[in-house]
Amino acid sequence: MTNLKSLIVAAAAISLPAAAADFTNSFEGVTAGSDLSLAWATAAAAQNDHPLCITAQVIDRGEDGAKANAYKVNVTTSVTGNSFTWTGVPYPLRRVKGGLYQVEVRDCSGAATSSSSPVLAKSPFFGIEEEEEEGATEDGPAPTSSSPSSPKPSSSGPPAINKTALGIGLGVAIGVPSLAALAVVGWCFRKRQKKAAEERRRARRRDFVIY
Repeated sequence: MTNLKSLIVAAAAISLPAAAADFTNSFEGVTAGSDLSLAWATAAAAQNDHPLCITAQVIDRGEDGAKANAYKVNVTTSVTGNSFTWTGVPYPLRRVKGGLYQVEVRDCSGAATSSSSPVLAKSPFFGIEEEEEEGATEDGPAPTSSSPSSPKPSSSGPPAINKTALGIGLGVAIGVPSLAALAVVGWCFRKRQKKAAEERRRARRRDFVIY
């Protein structure tokens, strides 16, 4: 944070001539890619017969804010008068998410790119918002026009019968009586076998009787 504060203080402490003025336009709600109409005091421009330079700078505070970098470019070097439309903000300056931007009007006499040229107007630091996606809302993306289609009723008549369920039902209906009948037949068969075995045992006993 110390480096960031020092960088901002140094940028704000650049010596300005007594005639330096502020921009008269607002820097609120600036959106990336939009056009920004810049205007500054007429007196500041009237004092110079030379073309004016408009420079823009951005301070990149980094992810943790411990180290900051500043980038500066000339937006134009041929302004006359006291207004200019900056198209495609922040081009040609790089776009930095969360960066601090500032615009200056300088006297282009001598060296147009020199940071020591007189500053005639300086903006406050401002942010540039990201472009909103087309159709997006605060609550999320706009709903699409398509909606879930409702099931269409079948035109072929009543719903088809589940053959598997029907087969199971018939099997149960037929199988239960069949099992009962088989149980009765088996019981009768076992009883008959038991009776025949008993008769054979009795016959063997009679064969061993001694007269």
